Amino acid sequence: MNTHALVTSLIALAASPAFAAGHAAVSGYALANSGATLVVMGDVDAPANVMTYALASPLKAIAWRPVTGELLGFSDGMVATIDPTSGKMTDLSASFMDDAKIADDTMVAFDFNNKIDAVRAVTSAGDNLVYFPQGFGDNDERAGSVRRFTGLAYAEGDPMAGSTPMIFANAYTNAINGKAAGTTFQYALDAGTNTLVSLANNAGTLETIGKITVDGAAVDLAPMGGFDIISASEGENMALAILQMEGAASAGLYLIDLETGAATMKADLGMGGITGFAASLGM
Repeated sequence: MNTHALVTSLIALAASPAFAAGHAAVSGYALANSGATLVVMGDVDAPANVMTYALASPLKAIAWRPVTGELLGFSDGMVATIDPTSGKMTDLSASFMDDAKIADDTMVAFDFNNKIDAVRAVTSAGDNLVYFPQGFGDNDERAGSVRRFTGLAYAEGDPMAGSTPMIFANAYTNAINGKAAGTTFQYALDAGTNTLVSLANNAGTLETIGKITVDGAAVDLAPMGGFDIISASEGENMALAILQMEGAASAGLYLIDLETGAATMKADLGMGGITGFAASLGM
């Protein structure tokens, strides 16, 4: 992947109108070059803030941790913090349970549940893992570990019941910087059914919300890109996704309507192959 071309494309993106008028700037983080490069948009309206950093080891996914204001990365067998000003990674020495492994060829969706300050990793193969950070709970035995929960499947009676899901991105509501949320709700994107779905945490149950559409037309999603929700306050949520369509050479940055699945393109990124995305209000 040509990192310089990606930077040029993101500079063009950063010249677009502000996402959240009246609030702090939206920062964006993406994985490129098969997870080996971190792309940082300090302010999507400020082209000078676009930077790229080579990572010490490739990552499968990234997520913003609202409570602490940290960027975390996930690969099979490792969870690390990432300094968005340098790309420096710090291994958090997470303990992976024996069954908490994923296949090499899967896409990983990764996002923090800001009510409990733990991060969920679900995959295009149906895995459902949670990393409980050090200090989780009150002497909780799960702190510092990655554990497996019920695999992903559509609910009985759902329009997509019986379909094999291919979840490649997830996002929780109420990702408020600096504090835990009172409530959260998890959404996900399924490239197998081309839908926006809800995901019931440890139960792994998926329920269809709506087909992903662009300008009212159905799309065929490739299982790559990413999805995140930024929240200025409880109940004030804006969903952003990097989506690439099957057969397309490049991905785009979209706003996602969480009630319908309608996607509105903000910018064509000019190249594809993005394998992770996270966003936050401010840096």
